[in-house]
Amino acid sequence: MKAGPVLFFARRILGLRVGGSTRGVAKPEEAPGWKYLRGAILGVALSIVPLVIVLVVADGMIQGITARYIEVGTYHLQAQPGVVLDLKALEAAASILRAVPGLSAFPEFQGYGVAISGSRTAGVAVRAVDPSFLADSGTAAYLSLKAGELRLDSTNQILLGESLAKELGAGIGDTVSVVSSRLDGGGAASPFSPKVSVFRVRGVVSAGYRELDALWAFVSLRAGAKVFSSGSSRALVGIKVEKPFGDLEVARSLARAALSPEWTVVTWPEAERNVYKSFSTTRALLLLVMALAVAVAAINVSSALVMLVLERRRDIAILKSAGASPAFISNVFVFTGLAIGGTGTLIGIGIGSMLAWRINDLIALLERLVNGASRAWASISGSAQPRAAIHLLDPAYYLERIPVRLHIGELAAVLAASLALCFLASQLPARRAARLPPLDIFRKT
Repeated sequence: MKAGPVLFFARRILGLRVGGSTRGVAKPEEAPGWKYLRGAILGVALSIVPLVIVLVVADGMIQGITARYIEVGTYHLQAQPGVVLDLKALEAAASILRAVPGLSAFPEFQGYGVAISGSRTAGVAVRAVDPSFLADSGTAAYLSLKAGELRLDSTNQILLGESLAKELGAGIGDTVSVVSSRLDGGGAASPFSPKVSVFRVRGVVSAGYRELDALWAFVSLRAGAKVFSSGSSRALVGIKVEKPFGDLEVARSLARAALSPEWTVVTWPEAERNVYKSFSTTRALLLLVMALAVAVAAINVSSALVMLVLERRRDIAILKSAGASPAFISNVFVFTGLAIGGTGTLIGIGIGSMLAWRINDLIALLERLVNGASRAWASISGSAQPRAAIHLLDPAYYLERIPVRLHIGELAAVLAASLALCFLASQLPARRAARLPPLDIFRKT
């Protein structure tokens, strides 16, 4: 069936003429069909707006946190030895990987200990890194310097995460002791012995994410070899590639081919599977809740079409008497449901995209309004204690700024899903309109 007749009679059933005027009504908004459909369109639009915002914000936060993890923590890939390696063997493996085109390699020792500064103590994850890691562009993009220098020129220097430095009360030039464990002889049955290493704070750094800043401390690779024994630390070679969010299998194959068989190469989703799985699960749950709101809006579309069928049953009877088939009448209402869904979805996507694009500015504005109202209330109530500033996006626990990127494919999927729901919701009223008996309608009206 051609779309032209369906469109024409859909406008007729809605009480609209092609020219935009209505029969006996001065404004199109006052046409009989609009009083039901207007609310349905608004309902679809309002349900789409939070869905788009959640989609964009969740993707941005996950990507922002993930990018920090893989650039300054997990690396894009990790080469993990199956045997205990000393510093010389680890640097040799890194040199082999650097010779592979497209791969950057960074040797590293990792171990845990207790940091002591004055009377304060804190658990610390010590990362013994090569100078090339601190000089890497990916590292520099996400590991910002808050104080001091981003350098480790000697084995007695240390870089502290910003939150860790605050917890220890340590500043540039202060002395920090790290108590680590060593296994004398390196074997599993070797006796445990603590080792105290003294460092001077060379710099304070931040990855922009409190969970990382509260734990990390960086020392030189040679200092790590002295602080930890081979049996009490973890050795690895971090690998970075040009496109970390692309297909990493080619890079994995190249690294495996370059190294000896006892090495295992894992990608960043495998290295931190639990962390990234939790991010994906949270995103899926948020989208599910928002999708339920869209489903409710689709039910509202069905209700609006049912009311439209009841109000326009005489016009439906006239069309049937003129020879319109039940399928034609059904298609008219299905088309109307799709038009409602498409209009509401496009409006919702447009508004949601604009709000999502400026989400950081909106959060900052809302923070100013909330804090201004809080100060005004404190002044009126005569409170002597000033209220602490409220942060909706507290950099102590979240990202300092949400990366925003609109994905056309995801927005197209939202449009398609919304249209599909509206199509399904229009089936019941469309079939009801198709089954209306014209003679009974004429007798009752």
